[in-house]
Amino acid sequence: MTGTPEPTDRPLLRVRDLTVSFTTANGPTEVVRKLDFDLPRGGAVGIVGESGSGKSMTSLAIMGLLPKGGRATGSIVFDGTELATLRENELRRIRGDRIAMIFQDPLSSLNPYYTVGTQIAEAYRSHRAGVSRKAARRVAIEAMERVHIRDAARRVDHYPHQFSGGMRQRIMIAMALSMEPELIIADEPTTALDVTVQAQILDLLAEIRRDTGAGLILITHDLAVVSEVAEHIVVMRGGDLVEQGTAEQIFTDPQAEYTRRLLDAVPRIDDEIGSLRTTDMPVVPAERDAS
Repeated sequence: MTGTPEPTDRPLLRVRDLTVSFTTANGPTEVVRKLDFDLPRGGAVGIVGESGSGKSMTSLAIMGLLPKGGRATGSIVFDGTELATLRENELRRIRGDRIAMIFQDPLSSLNPYYTVGTQIAEAYRSHRAGVSRKAARRVAIEAMERVHIRDAARRVDHYPHQFSGGMRQRIMIAMALSMEPELIIADEPTTALDVTVQAQILDLLAEIRRDTGAGLILITHDLAVVSEVAEHIVVMRGGDLVEQGTAEQIFTDPQAEYTRRLLDAVPRIDDEIGSLRTTDMPVVPAERDAS
């Protein structure tokens, strides 16, 4: 007797009733409450909210990396496997291999005492038993080339401080890509980068999705950033789900007042000049070109 076939349209990730709490002197404190969302295969979900909204704790709960004292309840199903009930050694085989995370501060995530190539290679070898250092080094160079780091064969031997902020973020993406994950979680990957470099990183994430078919969860406080990448948006505030929907729904017809206020806070290039109240500004003589 054969079992019931698995549906081919099931989401890559399904989160249901996720609650994250921490033990404090005043008792348990919930930082995420009963969160539900789905990530389709090859899709991209943006989780948006201000600081303290619970978006990063959501990503850490998915990865099984909550800080000490943290506890997650509810259901987190990845490709048919319930992550919430796995033992640590079982979760470790999925984490970093099939699910990879890109953290928001690459300078603190990378070890300053080791070359970037060594760190990518050792992360790869930790999930690929029997792979030689030489083979892992080749993987590191190839991963760096995939994220458009020029002269990767030479720069693989450079240290984190020898890269700019945007290039360090590319190194973190290369480390994630080396494992060929099915799901990438990017936690504020453009924080502290200038707008030009932000655009490059977002373009790179979109390119990776096209080339690999990986799903993406983008954690950000910036609606302008999420609009570039995600098809589905989850809006959070104070640990609660405010609303969710397609990017088109959220940007054209938001249902929650909080979402509307977030959208209103995004600067628009087509705002009327009159809204700048130029008549209230002092007139400053233009400086002459020194040339």
